[in-house]
Amino acid sequence: MMKKTFAALAIAAAFLPLAAAQAATVSYTDSKALTTTNWTDALSFSKFDTSLGTLTSIRFDLSGVVQGIGNAESLDSSASTVKLTLGSLLGLTRPDNSTLVVTNPVFSQTFDFSAFDNAVNFDGTSGGTTGSVSATGSDFFVSSSASDFALFSALGGGMIDLGLNAVGNSSGTGSGNLITQFNTAASGVAKVTYTYTPTVAVPEPASLALVFGGLGLLGATRRRNKKA
Repeated sequence: MMKKTFAALAIAAAFLPLAAAQAATVSYTDSKALTTTNWTDALSFSKFDTSLGTLTSIRFDLSGVVQGIGNAESLDSSASTVKLTLGSLLGLTRPDNSTLVVTNPVFSQTFDFSAFDNAVNFDGTSGGTTGSVSATGSDFFVSSSASDFALFSALGGGMIDLGLNAVGNSSGTGSGNLITQFNTAASGVAKVTYTYTPTVAVPEPASLALVFGGLGLLGATRRRNKKA
């Protein structure tokens, strides 16, 4: 029984470093304020510091907001149903302009218009407006590729710039003769999350001595108990 106890404790001591090596994460965020589309900007993020451990994945989160006004006037000679869609396509890109993740916040509204009322004013019975509206959207991408690991990591960390762009993506449908007018702005927030296995220090000889010293003390105690 004593031998089994020693063996179990010795194995547990040997695997203590492995038990401590659980996944950890570190995240960095940057953003672009609401700006009239179309626009392109650069966001800065910290690279993963390889001294922390072994990188296992990189997650890229992108959330965006589109805000604006849409106007429409139907010139048709009969009634029509018109749909106005305000949107912006936002994209986060690597330094070489390859796409990491995109999101497309969209707002839609439907109008029932009469035949053209002879006034192009986005009002009356054949015209309308959304007023000031907004919408949000988000998406993410997880990379485990060696090329991304090399691009986004370095000993000691460092910085990397990623491109963020927003393109107005609005439309009007439903009338054969339709005048539309859009004014959109967009903002974006990007987050880079590194998941890694922390570097685990090998136990010092003194630490191992304490472990096995404890095993010896346990054995001596059990022997004394048996003699008693």
